[in-house]
Amino acid sequence: MKVKPCPQKSTPQKYLFHFIADDRAWIDLLLSKVALIFASIIILAALYHLAADAGRMNQDRQLDAIAQDFRSAIDSAGKSSYEAGGKIYFFDAYKKHGSFGSGLNASVSGEYVSMSFEEKGRRYGSVKPLMYKTLPLSEDEVRGELMGAFSANGNISQPIPASYGYTGVTEFLAALGTKEENLNTSIEIHIEKTLVYIQNLNGTGVKELEYILVYQ
Repeated sequence: MKVKPCPQKSTPQKYLFHFIADDRAWIDLLLSKVALIFASIIILAALYHLAADAGRMNQDRQLDAIAQDFRSAIDSAGKSSYEAGGKIYFFDAYKKHGSFGSGLNASVSGEYVSMSFEEKGRRYGSVKPLMYKTLPLSEDEVRGELMGAFSANGNISQPIPASYGYTGVTEFLAALGTKEENLNTSIEIHIEKTLVYIQNLNGTGVKELEYILVYQ
């Protein structure tokens, strides 16, 4: 009876030699490695963008909150009575811009307040409309403008003559409010109410115009 020879067991060295000699095995390995590298790059990029988007959303929320506070301060002055007097000092009191440092920009016009911030080539911004008639001027500036246009400064002791007309005065003041005034957020901003008086056509009494002044 013939004895069948026992098959020789494959050794790790033989597998290694076979793998080295097989070109297809090397190609499969390289393709797997390349696919793994690309997958890692895509995952890392996605994580980076998620982190960047979260950072941008946080900046947008903070900036929007500051703009809302700024508008609320102006609205607060508008709601208060003129007799209450006083001024609101915005940035000096609120200190809400600390996370933005000196790069925070602010502006105001007769219709809106605007806040913006630039970081790494990206601009963040928030604009809020105003409820009350607003002028980006100080009390002295407003009186000077009125005096130059109507020969009266609009105070109770020197109301604007009725001959100029109510509409003429309001349109003049509205034009003053169209200019956007840039503000320095590192120092306080003054917010206060003022009154402009116009004589009635019948010569008795005066009309009052309320304006909120925002200036530095």
